[in-house]
Amino acid sequence: MTLGLPGHLVQSELARALARAAHGFGLICLTGALGAVIVLSATEAGTTLPITIAVMLAMAGLLVLVTRRRSLLMSLSYLIIGTLCIYVFTDTVLSAPESFSASTLFLLALPKMALVMVAGAGSGLLVGVLWSTAGFVLAEAAGLLAVVHADVSVGRDFFTVTAYVALTVALLLAGLGHRRGALAQPALLRAARNDASSQLRHSLDNRSIAVLNDTVINQLVGLSLSSPGVVSPHLQAGLRTTLHTLRDTAWLSEGDPHAPGTGVLAASALFAAVDRCRTAGLTIEVNGDIDSLDRLTSSADRELALAVEQCLGNVLRHAGTIAAEVSVENDSESVSIMVADAGRGFTLSGSGSGRLGLRQSVRRRIDRLGGSVTIWTRPGAGTTVRLTVPAGDLAVPAPTVRGRQ
Repeated sequence: MTLGLPGHLVQSELARALARAAHGFGLICLTGALGAVIVLSATEAGTTLPITIAVMLAMAGLLVLVTRRRSLLMSLSYLIIGTLCIYVFTDTVLSAPESFSASTLFLLALPKMALVMVAGAGSGLLVGVLWSTAGFVLAEAAGLLAVVHADVSVGRDFFTVTAYVALTVALLLAGLGHRRGALAQPALLRAARNDASSQLRHSLDNRSIAVLNDTVINQLVGLSLSSPGVVSPHLQAGLRTTLHTLRDTAWLSEGDPHAPGTGVLAASALFAAVDRCRTAGLTIEVNGDIDSLDRLTSSADRELALAVEQCLGNVLRHAGTIAAEVSVENDSESVSIMVADAGRGFTLSGSGSGRLGLRQSVRRRIDRLGGSVTIWTRPGAGTTVRLTVPAGDLAVPAPTVRGRQ
C-alpha cells in the first residue's frame, strides 16, 4: 500500500491514517459508555454517577486532543487518565448489575477498547503496536482491580481482546507491507537509471549518426563527385571544417539552452550554417519572416540549422546550380524553413545513395524535434524542401514525411 505517495512519505501518512481510524473507533466506544452511565443516572441515584460521567468526558476529551495533537505527553496522559476512568466506570457498572444484566460484559469492554485505540501515537506503524499493547495491559489491570473491589464475578472479556488483536494485526501487516515496498525502492531506482541511460545512449547514437553524415559522408560524397586533380577551394574548406568538428566534442552537449523570445536572433545557428555554405561557393538569398527564428529553442534552432545546411550542401553537390533560396515562415504553432533551387531536380522514388543525407540527416533531425519534412521535386524543375518544427515548447502531432513530384 503506497497511497500514491513518494516512498519516504508512505509510512508516516499510513500511520497517521490508522491512528485516526483507531481514535475514531475509541470515541464511539466512549460515547456508548457515557450513554450507559447517563441511563444509569436516570434510573438510580448515587454519589458516584456524576463523578463517573465527569471522568468519562475527560477521557473522551483527552482522546480528541491526542487525535489533533499527537505527541508523547498527550498519549501518556491519555493512558494514565484512561486507566483511572476504566476503574471508576467498571466499579460504577458493577455496583448496579441488575440494570445491565444482559450486557454488562460488553459495557465494561467499551472504555477498555477505547484505551487500546491509543495505538498510532508513535512515529511509526510498529511503534503503534507498543502503544496498543500498553493500553491493553493497563485497561485489563484497571478492570481487574475494579472487579476485585466490587467482589463480583464476570465472564471473560473477548471484546477487548478481539479489538486489540485486530488492531495489532492491522498495524503489523501495514508495517511489513511498507518494509517490502522499501526493499523494492532500490530496484525501481536502478530501473529508472537504466532507462534514463538507455535514452541518453539512444540520443547520443542519433546525434553521432547525424554528425558523421554532416561531416565525413558529405565530404566523401563531395570527393567522389569532384574531378580528378587538385581539390577545389570550397571542398578544401569543407574538409578543414569537418576535421575541426571531429576533433571537437561540442556536439556531445545540447549547447547553451535558451527559451524562445529572449532576443538571441543574432546568434541563430541558421545564419552560421548559411555563411558556411556561402563560403563553400553557394549563392544564397535569405528572406521571409526572419524574426520568427527567435521563437525556437536553442536545440530546435541548432538541429534545424544543420538540416538546412544539409539541404544546401545537396544543392551544391547535386543540383547543378550554385544558387539557392532560404525562406522563413511561421504560424501560431510552428516555424518553417523552405530551401529551394532551380537545379536539375530528381525523382524521389529513384533517389539512391546520393540522397543519403536527405534521408538520414534531414528527416531524422526534424523527426526528433516533432516536426515534418515535405519535398517537392521533379527532374528538370528544381527542388524545394520545407522543414517545419514546433515553436517553443508547443506539442505537435507525430512527425510525418511527405513527398510530391
